[in-house]
Amino acid sequence: MFLILPLLVVAHIFADYFLQQTRLSIYKRKNILVLAAHAMTWAFFISLVLYVTGIFSSWNFFFLFASHFIIDWLKIRFFDATLSMLHPVNVTDQLLHFLTILVVLYYG
Repeated sequence: MFLILPLLVVAHIFADYFLQQTRLSIYKRKNILVLAAHAMTWAFFISLVLYVTGIFSSWNFFFLFASHFIIDWLKIRFFDATLSMLHPVNVTDQLLHFLTILVVLYYG
């Protein structure tokens, strides 16, 4: 399990930062379908790592998608986009995303 975690962290960083350019981060605040597409893309890359490592279950994707969507929607709904990356809201957002990954690892 501990060897899989670094791969999941790389997938998380890739899908949540590199694939989410500035334009997408602006549009996901305006359009719920864009937010859903972002959450689905993130869940896909995490699920891909789980599949390749042999620990994927069908509930993983749905849990990852729903949790990422809800976490991001709450952040968008209640907090301003101009918060610094190290603001407690953004740190909490990332910790919650990592927690969902750990839940999938533990229960997967």
